[in-house]
Amino acid sequence: MFSGFLKCSDCGANLNYKYTNDNPDNHYFSCRNKRANNGLCNKTHHIRVDAITDIVTKNLSNIVRFASQFEDEFVKIVMDEQYKQIVLQQRKNQSALNEVLAREKEVDLLYEKLFEEKILGNLTEERFKKLSYKYEDEQTALRQKVKHLKDVVAEEKKHEMNADGFLQIVRQYTDIKELTPEILHEFIDKIVVHHREQVFGETVQKVEIYYKMIGYIELPQMSKSEKQSLALTFGRKEIDQSA
Repeated sequence: MFSGFLKCSDCGANLNYKYTNDNPDNHYFSCRNKRANNGLCNKTHHIRVDAITDIVTKNLSNIVRFASQFEDEFVKIVMDEQYKQIVLQQRKNQSALNEVLAREKEVDLLYEKLFEEKILGNLTEERFKKLSYKYEDEQTALRQKVKHLKDVVAEEKKHEMNADGFLQIVRQYTDIKELTPEILHEFIDKIVVHHREQVFGETVQKVEIYYKMIGYIELPQMSKSEKQSLALTFGRKEIDQSA
């Protein structure tokens, strides 16, 4: 059910579903570009199906519970997060695109100088061919990266924040204990999976869940007393049905 939802944090490609023949229970996803070995990604971003199911179920359950109890505060969090996400994503995308475009110009200049050196007789035919093939390959790879980054920028612009619209979906659910394909399609926009890394001797893997209409949200960590205080201020008021 996660096919099409999981994205590589480095290249943005879909993670492909796989399983091992010798261990049918080992179901996992990994980066499509890494498996294709096309140069667009050099890490697998491997994640097991049972692991991603557990992560998404817990995160979604917490989001729905918080949004149900504290609607006004939830809207405030979404709006604050929206501005932060837009700024960070724009900087990240633009920086990556500028780097690739700058290198593309460098390769064009190197290609021109290569022909000049050939005409001046400073390069043998064999050396000229070797370098020209190298630059041609890099130009091809750079053009693919430029196209990919422009597609990423265009895709990000499609996702507009709509906290009220998300709350309308939340009101249809009281408590999510099991993840189903229907619930996944109802709530989730995409799930960005990072590659595993070692932090202080422990293996960690970051997963970012982007919800429809609200994007990526981090809920505040609160104690029981803080939750009770928040409930008094922002909690949903029960409506008297006896009238």
